[in-house]
Amino acid sequence: MIFFEYLFCRLHWISTEIVKEKDTPRAASIFGLSAYQGFTIVPLYDITYVFLFKSHYIEDVLGINPYLIIGVIVLVINIFYFNYKSKYAVLLEKFKNMPIRKRKKRDILCII
Repeated sequence: MIFFEYLFCRLHWISTEIVKEKDTPRAASIFGLSAYQGFTIVPLYDITYVFLFKSHYIEDVLGINPYLIIGVIVLVINIFYFNYKSKYAVLLEKFKNMPIRKRKKRDILCII
């Protein structure tokens, strides 16, 4: 979870410092983090589905698009986790106080 917290703080920094988003930097960070998590979860879901059910027809599950379900679940979890005011402030303060060398190492890990 530390990786996702750092990624959230980095996305928040990009929203406020580079894009100069003043109204909703938290929402932009949550949506960006949800997209990142979705892009990592969906391929795992696809591989698991093919191996378990020996089928490529993924929408056969309840007739609902599973990618939409995965995306909504990830977004709701991130909204509840990162939108809490005290958690949000603590994360941003921890990010500001992080040494630059440690930030650079984590930035490389995020890019990879």
